[in-house]
Amino acid sequence: MVLKLNKNFAILYGIMLGDGCLTLTCKNKKTIFIAGSIKDDVPFFNNIIKPIINSFIGKDIPIRSRPKIGSINLNFVKNSLFDFIAGFGFPVGKKGNKLFIPKLFYDKNLVRYVIKGFFATDGSLVLTDNNGTLYPRVEANGIAKNLIQEISIFLNSKKINCKFYEAKRKNNYWKNLQQQYRLQINGKKNLKKFVREIGFVNPKQIERLQYYYGSGEN
Repeated sequence: MVLKLNKNFAILYGIMLGDGCLTLTCKNKKTIFIAGSIKDDVPFFNNIIKPIINSFIGKDIPIRSRPKIGSINLNFVKNSLFDFIAGFGFPVGKKGNKLFIPKLFYDKNLVRYVIKGFFATDGSLVLTDNNGTLYPRVEANGIAKNLIQEISIFLNSKKINCKFYEAKRKNNYWKNLQQQYRLQINGKKNLKKFVREIGFVNPKQIERLQYYYGSGEN
């Protein structure tokens, strides 16, 4: 099966930037791993991620559940897809601050699909009740400063007012503070621009968007 740089791959690449990784496991098996929440990401995995992966590797990958830690994941070995993703500069092993959107996605006008995939994993639509009126905020968080900043610059270039700033979050595993970075898009006008230019692909975010637009004056 021929792997192509298209919209589906751009979305998958964005998902990998958020909650995916490439790992060389025992005996150097080239493993692709994507994680999500068992609470509200099952439709996203079933209806979006699995069909995209199937289109590239020609077979269905089962979802693995880990109820004790509240997670689900796709964990599979496929050398051709692994090498294709890594070929764009995606790091093998720990991602840290090595993430970026490769130039070819800009050249092919596919950046918005990468960002769509990224927001499906590390992004959220927050609705705040302001005296009976819902105030929307789109945000995304991560430790990859360069990537968060790059996405913020792209969104601002599309006239979507996007703020980038530092935030800290406690890492419960290592008992210390890990530097976090956030981008934030405030207000209904900017939300409308974001939906038009980028859009949501995760069903839980689409459902929340529909709730917002169905809430009276919106």
